[in-house]
Amino acid sequence: MGKISQKERKEGYCKVAGQLCENPFMYVEKIAKNAELGRRTTSKYLKSMYTKNILVGPWMSLNPHPDYKEYVYLMKFSDPPHIFEGLKGFPHVIYHGIALGDWNTMVITDRQLDVSQLVGFESVVYQGVKGHVYTPKVKFTTWDQSLKKMYEQIEKFTPRTPECPEILAPPLEWGEDQWKLYHAFKVNVRKTVSPLLRNINV
Repeated sequence: MGKISQKERKEGYCKVAGQLCENPFMYVEKIAKNAELGRRTTSKYLKSMYTKNILVGPWMSLNPHPDYKEYVYLMKFSDPPHIFEGLKGFPHVIYHGIALGDWNTMVITDRQLDVSQLVGFESVVYQGVKGHVYTPKVKFTTWDQSLKKMYEQIEKFTPRTPECPEILAPPLEWGEDQWKLYHAFKVNVRKTVSPLLRNINV
C-alpha cells in the first residue's frame, strides 16, 4: 500500500471520530469494521488524533438535575490571558476558556459565583444554568460547504420558544465514589481504567 494522502487521512479521522460519536466505548476492532478501515490503521489514526489534540474525549456531561447544576458565564475582561491564568485551580471552576467577540471569557462552574469581583471584570453578556448538551455527529465536509450551510441556517432562522422546555432530570443518589468516577472520566470516557481507579482511590 502506498503513502496515504492528507485527504485520505482526514477522511479516515472523520470515520473513526464518527464511530466514537455512535458509541464512545466501542472497541478498536469494531470501529475498524464499521469505518471500513484496517485495525492497525484505525489504532494509528486514534493515537495520532489524541496526540495532536484533533480528538478530545469522548466526554460526558450531566443534564441539570436537583442534586447538581453547572453554571455558565460569558464575560468581558480587560485582560483575558491574565484572568485565564488566574482561574486555573480556582475553586468551583470546572472549565474556562478565552474567546473573541462580544465576550472574551467563558467560565463553567459547579456553584454560582460573584464574577464581578474578579480582577479586570468589565461585564457579563450572559449567565445562567448550563442546559442539556448536544454534540452533533462528526461529518466530513469542506469549509465552503460548512459556511454555506451556516449562512442558510442564519437566513432562515426565526427566534421562537423551544419545542421541548428543559426539564430537570430526576435526583441522583450518588455517593462519594460515583462523583469521583464522574469527575475522573467526564473529559475522556476512554481513559485506561485501572491506573485511574488507583489514583482516585475507588
